Amino acid sequence: MKDPGHARLADSVYAQVKARILLGQARPGDVIAAHALAQQLSVSRTPVHEALKRLVGERFLVSLPRVGYTVTPIDIDEMRDLFQVRIRLEALSGELAARAWTDEYALAFQAADRTAQARHRELLAAGVLPELTQFLHEEHQRFHGMIANVGGNRRLERLICELQDETQRFWSLLPADQLTGRVFLADDAHRAILDAIASKDPSRARAAVIQHLREGVRAMLDAVVPEEPPADDLEPHG
Repeated sequence: MKDPGHARLADSVYAQVKARILLGQARPGDVIAAHALAQQLSVSRTPVHEALKRLVGERFLVSLPRVGYTVTPIDIDEMRDLFQVRIRLEALSGELAARAWTDEYALAFQAADRTAQARHRELLAAGVLPELTQFLHEEHQRFHGMIANVGGNRRLERLICELQDETQRFWSLLPADQLTGRVFLADDAHRAILDAIASKDPSRARAAVIQHLREGVRAMLDAVVPEEPPADDLEPHG
């Protein structure tokens, strides 16, 4: 049986390294040295390696012989492929939810939002970024999972949650304030999606979901290839 204390250490290391990646503190291609990380976090190498291997499994890290671990490079083609699938599945999810919507579902979303906002305030006050970033992912996943649940297609719900796990690492392309500032219905796009679903208009719900996902992809691509370079890059050199 695994020591609970050891498991907690591995979970803590996992959350801290993952947060660094999502917040852009560890960039694609950066080397993550297990021995240095163990010293920095004052833990043994065993939980560190367990945490890093878990992140390899989730594709946040790559394990390279004689190098160690590096942050996985961003593959634009992979991002395109994942979001093409997500847009189609989540558009369907929105349509099904609009057809099945009832007042009871509205109350469930309101209750979930109150819980999410309270926890968000607690984590912001505590200033614990690893817990905050993981919480935000879980709440984002919960919002979209609840919509799929309304539609009643359990397989669709599972697929959407799995794809969100895969696309989570692309969050690192977004500015940090976009990662930590909005949760559940405090996100204007989420509010627009729920309002569209509550109108019981499947085409409106579909359009709201598609707009939300497309805006997310655009924000990520703008971070990679900005329309204009920073002003200091325009200054003459020499």
